Amino acid sequence: MKEISRAQFLKMLLTGVVFLPGTAAFGGGLDKLRGDRVGWARLKTSSEYWMRHSRSDPVLLNFFREKTTLNIDPTWYAADVEKLDEMIQYPLLFSQGIHMVDSETGRTSLAEYIRRGGFLLIDACCHRSITPNDDVFLRQQQTILKEIMTEARVVALPSNHPVYSCQFEIPDGKPPHTFYLNIYDEHKASFGLYGIQIGTRTAGIVSLSGLQCGWDTTIKPLGHEFLCMRMLVNIYIYAMMQGA
Repeated sequence: MKEISRAQFLKMLLTGVVFLPGTAAFGGGLDKLRGDRVGWARLKTSSEYWMRHSRSDPVLLNFFREKTTLNIDPTWYAADVEKLDEMIQYPLLFSQGIHMVDSETGRTSLAEYIRRGGFLLIDACCHRSITPNDDVFLRQQQTILKEIMTEARVVALPSNHPVYSCQFEIPDGKPPHTFYLNIYDEHKASFGLYGIQIGTRTAGIVSLSGLQCGWDTTIKPLGHEFLCMRMLVNIYIYAMMQGA
Protein backbone atom coordinates (compact mmCIF):
# COMPACT_ATOMS: atom_id res chain seq x y z
CA MET A 1 0.00 0.00 0.00
CA LYS A 2 1.38 3.38 -1.03
CA GLU A 3 0.83 5.80 1.83
CA ILE A 4 0.02 9.44 1.10
CA SER A 5 2.09 12.21 2.66
CA ARG A 6 0.62 15.32 4.24
CA ALA A 7 2.15 17.39 1.45
CA GLN A 8 0.47 15.22 -1.20
CA PHE A 9 -2.83 15.51 0.64
CA LEU A 10 -2.60 19.30 0.73
CA LYS A 11 -1.86 19.40 -2.98
CA MET A 12 -4.98 17.33 -3.65
CA LEU A 13 -6.99 19.51 -1.29
CA LEU A 14 -5.92 22.74 -2.97
CA THR A 15 -6.82 21.39 -6.38
CA GLY A 16 -10.27 20.51 -5.11
CA VAL A 17 -10.18 16.76 -5.52
CA VAL A 18 -10.26 15.58 -1.93
CA PHE A 19 -13.47 16.89 -0.39
CA LEU A 20 -16.13 17.95 -2.84
CA PRO A 21 -19.70 19.10 -2.19
CA GLY A 22 -22.30 16.86 -3.73
CA THR A 23 -19.89 14.01 -4.45
CA ALA A 24 -22.77 11.62 -4.99
CA ALA A 25 -23.43 13.37 -8.29
CA PHE A 26 -20.20 11.94 -9.68
CA GLY A 27 -21.46 8.37 -9.36
CA GLY A 28 -18.96 5.82 -10.61
CA GLY A 29 -16.74 8.60 -11.92
CA LEU A 30 -15.80 9.52 -8.36
CA ASP A 31 -13.18 6.78 -8.31
CA LYS A 32 -11.29 8.53 -11.13
CA LEU A 33 -10.64 11.44 -8.76
CA ARG A 34 -9.12 9.30 -6.03
CA GLY A 35 -5.44 9.73 -5.31
CA ASP A 36 -2.90 7.41 -3.71
CA ARG A 37 -4.28 4.98 -1.16
CA VAL A 38 -4.31 6.00 2.48
CA GLY A 39 -4.61 3.78 5.53
CA TRP A 40 -6.40 4.00 8.87
CA ALA A 41 -4.41 2.65 11.80
CA ARG A 42 -4.94 2.15 15.49
CA LEU A 43 -2.10 2.47 17.99
CA LYS A 44 -1.40 -1.00 19.32
CA THR A 45 -0.45 -1.11 23.01
CA SER A 46 -0.21 -3.77 25.70
CA SER A 47 -3.76 -2.94 26.83
CA GLU A 48 -6.55 -5.38 26.08
CA TYR A 49 -8.66 -2.45 24.91
CA TRP A 50 -6.44 -1.00 22.16
CA MET A 51 -8.60 -2.51 19.39
CA ARG A 52 -11.99 -2.06 21.04
CA HIS A 53 -14.70 -1.12 18.50
CA SER A 54 -12.32 -1.85 15.60
CA ARG A 55 -14.90 -4.29 14.18
CA SER A 56 -16.83 -1.25 12.93
CA ASP A 57 -13.88 0.71 11.55
CA PRO A 58 -14.77 -0.53 8.03
CA VAL A 59 -18.08 1.35 8.47
CA LEU A 60 -16.10 4.54 9.08
CA LEU A 61 -13.81 3.86 6.14
CA ASN A 62 -16.77 3.29 3.86
CA PHE A 63 -18.19 6.64 5.02
CA PHE A 64 -14.91 8.27 3.98
CA ARG A 65 -15.19 6.70 0.55
CA GLU A 66 -18.81 7.76 0.12
CA LYS A 67 -18.34 11.35 1.26
CA THR A 68 -14.82 12.12 0.00
CA THR A 69 -12.51 11.22 -2.86
CA LEU A 70 -9.88 9.82 -0.52
CA ASN A 71 -8.73 6.37 -1.57
CA ILE A 72 -8.92 4.89 1.93
CA ASP A 73 -8.19 1.22 2.30
CA PRO A 74 -11.35 -0.53 3.61
CA THR A 75 -9.17 -2.55 6.00
CA TRP A 76 -8.03 -1.02 9.29
CA TYR A 77 -4.41 -1.48 10.36
CA ALA A 78 -2.38 -1.67 13.57
CA ALA A 79 0.75 0.32 14.31
CA ASP A 80 2.68 -1.08 17.27
CA VAL A 81 3.75 1.65 19.68
CA GLU A 82 6.94 -0.35 20.25
CA LYS A 83 7.84 -0.08 16.53
CA LEU A 84 8.42 3.45 15.27
CA ASP A 85 8.89 2.19 11.71
CA GLU A 86 5.26 1.01 11.73
CA MET A 87 3.93 4.19 13.29
CA ILE A 88 5.49 6.58 10.79
CA GLN A 89 3.70 4.85 7.92
CA TYR A 90 0.55 6.75 8.96
CA PRO A 91 0.08 10.53 9.24
CA LEU A 92 -2.66 9.96 11.86
CA LEU A 93 -2.90 7.29 14.55
CA PHE A 94 -6.03 6.52 16.55
CA SER A 95 -5.57 5.67 20.24
CA GLN A 96 -7.80 4.49 23.07
CA GLY A 97 -5.56 6.39 25.46
CA ILE A 98 -1.80 6.81 25.80
CA HIS A 99 -1.91 6.07 29.52
CA MET A 100 -1.95 2.50 28.19
CA VAL A 101 1.60 2.97 26.84
CA ASP A 102 3.58 1.56 29.74
CA SER A 103 7.07 0.91 28.33
CA GLU A 104 9.99 3.27 27.88
CA THR A 105 10.42 2.17 24.28
CA GLY A 106 6.76 2.84 23.53
CA ARG A 107 6.80 6.29 25.10
CA THR A 108 9.99 7.20 23.26
CA SER A 109 8.49 6.03 19.96
CA LEU A 110 5.31 7.98 20.60
CA ALA A 111 7.22 11.20 21.27
CA GLU A 112 9.37 10.70 18.18
CA TYR A 113 6.30 10.00 16.02
CA ILE A 114 4.74 13.30 17.10
CA ARG A 115 7.99 15.25 16.70
CA ARG A 116 8.34 13.94 13.15
CA GLY A 117 4.98 15.43 12.26
CA GLY A 118 2.58 12.62 13.16
CA PHE A 119 -0.90 13.44 14.42
CA LEU A 120 -2.39 11.58 17.40
CA LEU A 121 -6.14 11.21 17.92
CA ILE A 122 -7.08 10.01 21.40
CA ASP A 123 -10.74 9.13 21.92
CA ALA A 124 -12.08 7.85 25.24
CA CYS A 125 -14.43 4.86 25.08
CA CYS A 126 -17.74 5.73 26.74
CA HIS A 127 -18.01 2.39 28.57
CA ARG A 128 -17.71 3.05 32.30
CA SER A 129 -15.64 -0.06 32.96
CA ILE A 130 -12.99 1.39 30.59
CA THR A 131 -13.33 5.11 31.23
CA PRO A 132 -14.92 5.39 34.68
CA ASN A 133 -14.09 9.08 35.05
CA ASP A 134 -13.67 11.51 32.14
CA ASP A 135 -11.77 14.09 34.20
CA VAL A 136 -9.27 11.46 35.29
CA PHE A 137 -8.88 10.24 31.70
CA LEU A 138 -8.09 13.75 30.49
CA ARG A 139 -5.54 14.30 33.28
CA GLN A 140 -3.90 10.96 32.43
CA GLN A 141 -3.39 12.00 28.82
CA GLN A 142 -2.04 15.40 29.87
CA THR A 143 0.35 13.82 32.36
CA ILE A 144 1.78 11.26 29.93
CA LEU A 145 2.18 13.83 27.17
CA LYS A 146 4.04 16.15 29.51
CA GLU A 147 6.27 13.31 30.70
CA ILE A 148 7.28 12.20 27.20
CA MET A 149 7.36 15.68 25.66
CA THR A 150 8.02 18.53 28.05
CA GLU A 151 7.09 21.02 25.32
CA ALA A 152 3.58 19.59 24.89
CA ARG A 153 0.49 21.46 26.06
CA VAL A 154 -3.11 20.23 26.06
CA VAL A 155 -5.56 23.09 25.51
CA ALA A 156 -9.34 23.28 25.14
CA LEU A 157 -10.33 24.15 21.58
CA PRO A 158 -12.82 27.03 21.20
CA SER A 159 -16.21 26.37 19.59
CA ASN A 160 -15.17 28.36 16.50
CA HIS A 161 -12.06 26.26 15.92
CA PRO A 162 -11.60 25.11 12.28
CA VAL A 163 -11.90 21.45 13.30
CA TYR A 164 -15.64 22.05 13.72
CA SER A 165 -16.14 23.44 10.22
CA CYS A 166 -13.30 22.39 7.90
CA GLN A 167 -15.58 19.92 6.10
CA PHE A 168 -18.88 19.36 7.89
CA GLU A 169 -20.47 22.04 10.05
CA ILE A 170 -20.61 20.72 13.61
CA PRO A 171 -23.58 22.44 15.33
CA ASP A 172 -22.55 25.04 17.93
CA GLY A 173 -18.95 23.84 17.72
CA LYS A 174 -19.70 20.93 20.05
CA PRO A 175 -18.59 17.37 19.28
CA PRO A 176 -21.26 14.65 19.40
CA HIS A 177 -21.08 12.56 22.57
CA THR A 178 -21.88 8.88 22.91
CA PHE A 179 -23.27 8.20 26.37
CA TYR A 180 -22.89 4.92 28.22
CA LEU A 181 -26.14 2.94 27.86
CA ASN A 182 -27.49 6.04 26.07
CA ILE A 183 -28.05 7.80 29.41
CA TYR A 184 -27.40 11.52 29.09
CA ASP A 185 -24.56 12.82 31.26
CA GLU A 186 -24.53 16.59 31.59
CA HIS A 187 -20.93 16.70 32.77
CA LYS A 188 -19.68 14.54 29.91
CA ALA A 189 -21.66 16.65 27.44
CA SER A 190 -19.78 19.75 28.60
CA PHE A 191 -16.47 18.53 27.15
CA GLY A 192 -15.28 19.87 23.83
CA LEU A 193 -12.17 18.72 22.00
CA TYR A 194 -8.65 19.36 23.29
CA GLY A 195 -5.65 20.13 21.12
CA ILE A 196 -2.17 18.72 21.72
CA GLN A 197 0.04 21.72 21.04
CA ILE A 198 3.74 21.54 20.17
CA GLY A 199 4.72 25.17 19.76
CA THR A 200 2.32 26.60 17.18
CA ARG A 201 1.47 23.18 15.70
CA THR A 202 -1.55 21.16 16.72
CA ALA A 203 -0.07 17.67 16.85
CA GLY A 204 -3.12 15.82 18.06
CA ILE A 205 -6.60 15.93 19.56
CA VAL A 206 -7.98 14.45 22.77
CA SER A 207 -11.67 13.57 22.70
CA LEU A 208 -13.90 12.57 25.60
CA SER A 209 -16.76 11.99 23.16
CA GLY A 210 -16.64 8.27 22.47
CA LEU A 211 -16.72 8.83 18.72
CA GLN A 212 -15.61 5.24 18.13
CA CYS A 213 -18.52 4.01 20.25
CA GLY A 214 -20.84 6.06 18.08
CA TRP A 215 -19.97 4.40 14.79
CA ASP A 216 -19.97 0.97 16.43
CA THR A 217 -23.09 -0.97 17.41
CA THR A 218 -23.73 0.69 20.76
CA ILE A 219 -27.08 1.92 22.08
CA LYS A 220 -27.50 5.40 20.64
CA PRO A 221 -30.03 7.80 19.10
CA LEU A 222 -31.02 7.31 15.47
CA GLY A 223 -28.42 8.81 13.15
CA HIS A 224 -25.84 9.38 15.89
CA GLU A 225 -23.24 7.28 14.07
CA PHE A 226 -23.24 9.75 11.17
CA LEU A 227 -22.62 12.68 13.52
CA CYS A 228 -19.63 10.86 15.00
CA MET A 229 -18.22 9.94 11.59
CA ARG A 230 -18.62 13.53 10.37
CA MET A 231 -16.64 14.72 13.36
CA LEU A 232 -13.96 12.16 12.60
CA VAL A 233 -13.74 13.28 8.96
CA ASN A 234 -13.25 16.86 10.17
CA ILE A 235 -10.50 15.78 12.56
CA TYR A 236 -8.78 13.80 9.81
CA ILE A 237 -8.77 16.61 7.28
CA TYR A 238 -7.70 19.12 9.92
CA ALA A 239 -4.85 16.82 10.97
CA MET A 240 -3.61 16.52 7.40
CA MET A 241 -3.58 20.31 7.03
CA GLN A 242 -1.18 20.77 9.94
CA GLY A 243 2.48 21.51 9.23
CA ALA A 244 5.26 19.36 10.65
